[in-house]
Amino acid sequence: MFHHPSEFVTFKASPHLPGVELYSARLVDHAFAPHVHDGYSIGAIEAGVERFRYLGSDHIAPAGTLVLLNPDELHTGQAEVDAGWTYQMLYIEPDTLRELTGSEAFFPEAAVHSPDLAQDFQRTFRRMWTAPDDLAFVSGFTTLVDAIVSRYGKNARNLAPVPDSERRRMASLRRVLDCIEAHLDDNLSIDMLAAEAGLSVFHFVRTFSAAFHVTPHQYVQARRAARAKSLLAQRATPSDAAAAAGLTDQSHLNRWFKRAYGVTPAQYQQQIGTRPAPNRRG
Repeated sequence: MFHHPSEFVTFKASPHLPGVELYSARLVDHAFAPHVHDGYSIGAIEAGVERFRYLGSDHIAPAGTLVLLNPDELHTGQAEVDAGWTYQMLYIEPDTLRELTGSEAFFPEAAVHSPDLAQDFQRTFRRMWTAPDDLAFVSGFTTLVDAIVSRYGKNARNLAPVPDSERRRMASLRRVLDCIEAHLDDNLSIDMLAAEAGLSVFHFVRTFSAAFHVTPHQYVQARRAARAKSLLAQRATPSDAAAAAGLTDQSHLNRWFKRAYGVTPAQYQQQIGTRPAPNRRG
């Protein structure tokens, strides 16, 4: 599935703590299309250098860097050097992190060079991957995430007062996002979304792209891949996940899912243990 022989991507659903997914990868040629995760993405670069785009800015993450992404924020990922990059991530549902920290967490910096915590992350991650029970897993997880959140997390965003015109603009774009989620399995049209925002189609594309740093089409496809991923984790068949996410068919899902997450839907389900049982005829 990969062009370079050393590339791999492996997901693992935690059997010891609901709401946590582990991920390990080495990538050289593969570049991730803009995509989202429903929860927090917390990880560390072990070797090489990654370049990724997040919130309209490019970030360079060499070895020893922590990557700290907030939920539902689109981002990309690709190698910055010929050798590629090796890294590990924890994907944590917001409710799980909220229970751990006792409040909302927000990471203002997407990439921070922190060799000591990155090394701790890698050691703890490997122990979590092979943890024999929930005592070992949750103990390591809590200690590690507490250390990262206490050093780099914030409880709230410090926002300047928002002018009324900007508040109205963001409210109209929020209606667009709600419309996309409500009609993700339909044939979304540019006219529908522009009308929801109260803008001409061209003005809408410019306004949406400036606000979210991706085009409306890129955002919709990222949300479709994310919905399919959530359904696949709940043992939906790839064909059912494709239909529920508004993708034409299973092959269409395969292409977008691989671009977003580095594996096919079948590989993802195999790795996290949610492959549907084959139909048996009596």
